[in-house]
Amino acid sequence: MLLRFRFSNFRSFRDEQELSLVAAAALKETRSTLVFHPRQTKEGVLPVAATYGANASGKTNVIRALWYVVQVISDSYRRWKPDGQIELEPFLGGKKARVASRFEIDFLLDGIRHSYGFRLDSRAILEEWLFVYPKSKKQSWFYRRHGKPISFSAKMPGANKAIEALTRKNSLFLSAAAQNNHDALMPIFGWFSGLRFVADAMAPRHAYSAFTAELCAEPRFAKDVARLLRAADIGIVDLKIEKEAVPEEVKKVMVAVAEALHREIPSSQRDGLKRIRLVHRLGEEIAPFMEGNESAGTLAYLRVLGPVLKALGEGAVLCVDELDASLHPILASQIIQLFNDPSTNRKGAQLIFNTHDATLLSRANLRRDQIWFTEKGSDGSSHLYPLTDFKPRQNENLENGYLQGRYGAIPFLSPRDFLPK
Repeated sequence: MLLRFRFSNFRSFRDEQELSLVAAAALKETRSTLVFHPRQTKEGVLPVAATYGANASGKTNVIRALWYVVQVISDSYRRWKPDGQIELEPFLGGKKARVASRFEIDFLLDGIRHSYGFRLDSRAILEEWLFVYPKSKKQSWFYRRHGKPISFSAKMPGANKAIEALTRKNSLFLSAAAQNNHDALMPIFGWFSGLRFVADAMAPRHAYSAFTAELCAEPRFAKDVARLLRAADIGIVDLKIEKEAVPEEVKKVMVAVAEALHREIPSSQRDGLKRIRLVHRLGEEIAPFMEGNESAGTLAYLRVLGPVLKALGEGAVLCVDELDASLHPILASQIIQLFNDPSTNRKGAQLIFNTHDATLLSRANLRRDQIWFTEKGSDGSSHLYPLTDFKPRQNENLENGYLQGRYGAIPFLSPRDFLPK
């Protein structure tokens, strides 16, 4: 489970920000949604975090920062060019454009707190560290500083020095260790690889439909997807999975895109793509619809169901950019409840999302410590802050308070400015 994510000097964020999923101890909220671990904080861990803010305030960049961490861990040793520059998107204004970016993640793995992070610029990894807290006592498994030997702890067995010799200045040690099957670090790498994202900026929308279709090849997942489609009251009674041959022209494009992104085409997609056809009830009859005949809302719901069910099944972290895009608020609310309800979230999965839908700001959907805001200052830098900074009352109408600007993070508009002059 994710506990805290800190980052600085990334895209619209200049100064260090922190997104925390540790429950606020002072709040008298229902505790039934929280996840507790015997060796973790007494406050419990939140299964959901929602971010609100005006357009271009930085909501998506919070998710992109976490996605960037996963990409650096996955690709820096295996795919980055040995003599190439590090792909980085620092804050572009002022002196911060010329300093390093920093990322740090606190998370639970097998009930034990881990803290992993790194600092880098366009030329090299400047720092990298991994701290582990068995029985709440800090162990420094490794610490790296550019230009100096890596410091290793005896608590982390493995071919540390051999892998250090293979680690380039522009690749993470964790990335190199995972590619060389470092037994002690493979679970750490696996935790990051298990983070899931639904965001247009990170993959085209049809990729998520394809992901859901691939999952539905397994009868158990197909049954769950069909059940949630029926429960949505959109006239769907079942689904069918069909395999569609990939034309040679499309194959060439897939290969070219994969090579440009330094990716491999999944074996399941080389010979054919699985497509979902939803079966609708039309009066007394039923009929399967082609994807082009489905509504935008139905397709949006279908796209997110695969990642949602996968995250719940694995106890993973799922990050969704614009959960409310084409979704009815009641459907978005039900997705939130799948994570908040221990009976459907048995493995401690977490949902991190951003939205403009103020109707989700109710006690039935979110605790006060599950709500965050982003706002951009006059200098162009974004800031991330929690609702709890405002100490709202337990029975406060959060939707009205937000729309009235009580917590910031909304656009302040003048209707006259929209009129022709």
